[in-house]
Amino acid sequence: MIKWLIVVVLLAIVAGFLDPMLRQRLGGRLPGDVDLRLGRRKLRIALGMTVLLSVLAGLILRRL
Repeated sequence: MIKWLIVVVLLAIVAGFLDPMLRQRLGGRLPGDVDLRLGRRKLRIALGMTVLLSVLAGLILRRL
């Protein structure tokens, strides 16, 4: 269980770093991505990208 939690957290971090680059290449947001405004701050939660990377990682790990 702890391994999956670590994988999900790492994928969320990677998705956060790759998000700006992938938004430019894919032409915007993925379904499931959430943008929140909290006062003057804007918070992006890349749920769609996290799910996509999680599925890809799961497929890769099954092949190993």
